[in-house]
Amino acid sequence: MVNTENKKTIGPASSASAQKQIDQANSAFWNELCGTQLAQSLGITDDSMESLRRFDEWYMDFYPYLETHIPFQSFSGQKVLEVGLGYGTVAQRIADSGAIYSGLDIAAGPVAMANRRIAETNAKGTAVRGSILDAPFPDAAFDYVVAIGSLHHTGALDRALREVHRLLKSGGGATVMVYNGTSYRQWVLSPFKTLRRKMSDPARYVSHNETDERMRRAYDANAAGSGAPQTEFAARAELAYLARDFARCDITAENIGAESILKYLSRPTACRLFGPYLGLDLYCKLVK
Repeated sequence: MVNTENKKTIGPASSASAQKQIDQANSAFWNELCGTQLAQSLGITDDSMESLRRFDEWYMDFYPYLETHIPFQSFSGQKVLEVGLGYGTVAQRIADSGAIYSGLDIAAGPVAMANRRIAETNAKGTAVRGSILDAPFPDAAFDYVVAIGSLHHTGALDRALREVHRLLKSGGGATVMVYNGTSYRQWVLSPFKTLRRKMSDPARYVSHNETDERMRRAYDANAAGSGAPQTEFAARAELAYLARDFARCDITAENIGAESILKYLSRPTACRLFGPYLGLDLYCKLVK
């Protein structure tokens, strides 16, 4: 690895043309809304507000800790940007909180979904299509930024975090979730690589794509069974290093799946016992 002070990236994100290819691949992959297969499993086949509310209830019940990591209750009257929109559950919660909402996504489908929700509920704000690596907003435009499960798909997590910093007002905050590079799943699927990562110097970390398609597919797969084209995993120390421009960075691990013997534990029990130590996701609360 090379020192990140050179601000270079490994592999496919090392040039503007390569980044354009990554953006195009992400745009195509994520146009199928994240959560589509979940919606189908719940018997949801339309985008009526009644169906969306049913989806949202399941989603927030499955990820109850979102209420802890995202300060919805403090958003009233604030300018809040969400990066990566998926099925729009978090967008709905932000808009319902009384925030002046802005949404940003690389794909057209999630943008359309977020704008539909906003229009149906007469909330304030709009979603636009674009990349967080070159966000179409001025400096210090937002009081808060929410990016749940999106920045690690850009091909350049380091650049994405710098852009979040640029977009925030002084004293503003952000909640960022990225995949944990030393979770239990990483230890099971790639133990030696995970051990090396655990022992590596975080100051030498450089953004790069996970080359193991099996690993990417274990986290995100579309209806055709393909894994996300770009997925980056970060260990806790690496994420803290990448967020070093912020005045404050608090990181908490969350989320346990149902693989192997874990299927014999209830999700709340598994998340409570193992989530803080080996959780799949890292929730990073930042202050500029």
